[in-house]
Amino acid sequence: MQDSDKPALPEWSRDTQKIAVLTWISFLIAAAFTMLLFAFIDPLVIVDAINVKWLESSNSGYAIGFFFLWANGWAAGWLTLRLVRRKRHGPAAKIRKR
Repeated sequence: MQDSDKPALPEWSRDTQKIAVLTWISFLIAAAFTMLLFAFIDPLVIVDAINVKWLESSNSGYAIGFFFLWANGWAAGWLTLRLVRRKRHGPAAKIRKR
């Protein structure tokens, strides 16, 4: 099969690329901070703090801690992207062109 016969992969929009990068980076940061967190805290402390009877293993504590850190990392990254986004149109753009 030649390269011209292969269907072209659709290109991601800029927003889709940002979300993909944000998700991957927050995943890696959550993994690193999960290791640091559970080096000092027993995961059963988290399970006991939630006080749900069907969560009784340390693996549940690891999972809860990881997803909590991942969600916080994702939210912080998303807020950062929203705050530093440049506006390309408007009064400031017209002043710079002069």
